Amino acid sequence: MNIAGLDIGSTTVKAVVLEDGEVIWKRYLRHNTRQAETARELLQAMEDEAGLTPDHDIIALTGSGSGTIAPFVGGAHVQEVVAVSAAVEKLHPDVRFVSEIGGEDMKTLFFTPTKAGTAKQVYMQSACSGGTGTFIEKSARKLGISGEELNEMGYEGMTLHKISAKCGIFAEADANSLLKSGVPEEEIIASLFEAVVRQNLATLTKGNTPLPNVLLLGGPNMFFRGLREAWTHHLAELWKERGTAFPEGKTASDCVETPEDALYYACLGC
Repeated sequence: MNIAGLDIGSTTVKAVVLEDGEVIWKRYLRHNTRQAETARELLQAMEDEAGLTPDHDIIALTGSGSGTIAPFVGGAHVQEVVAVSAAVEKLHPDVRFVSEIGGEDMKTLFFTPTKAGTAKQVYMQSACSGGTGTFIEKSARKLGISGEELNEMGYEGMTLHKISAKCGIFAEADANSLLKSGVPEEEIIASLFEAVVRQNLATLTKGNTPLPNVLLLGGPNMFFRGLREAWTHHLAELWKERGTAFPEGKTASDCVETPEDALYYACLGC
């Protein structure tokens, strides 16, 4: 019996198929507001390519669009924070802090060991795209930067400029002003990465210290090299300032991980 997980998010649909606990198939597609049609396309691909069999195998769905679609495919619906938490606890029991950035939302999860198990705190932002993947991509498109170029643009060693991360419209205005004043595109993109990490740390930690080990999840964290560099830089500075101890033999950069399947953790969890 195979088990499939389908994550129907705000900008993409992700899917995995597991056999005996191992991933044998995975794929993601941008849905361009056509969530149901894209989910159906991936379900068909799972049947054709991974051997998923209706009325025999199991499927569970999560994500912002899953509640409506789950009953039509005979699948269980799992709340996305529950799904992500389940995957992290199973695959990374030593992780204490998770940042997951999606297309139009972002969330942080704190895992604290207790005598009774693991206590979890979750903070989310979904009312505005500020600080999310869409926030970065829209600004990059305004600058004429392709998705492939954006993925490889860095953060380390760049001169940074002030860009608002509270609102995508304000960010685009800031980026345009910087471009008109002669600031290089790579510095503007690095400043966007800076703004996103600062926004996440300022609004979604609620005064708590993200402790090592840290896991970065979601498409933006997975694809944007500069965003990962910005996270590592700011967490290292925060840990130095607050005297945070690292696990024996590890440095700050060792304590910040972006797994290979960072895009699929909600699928794996559900």
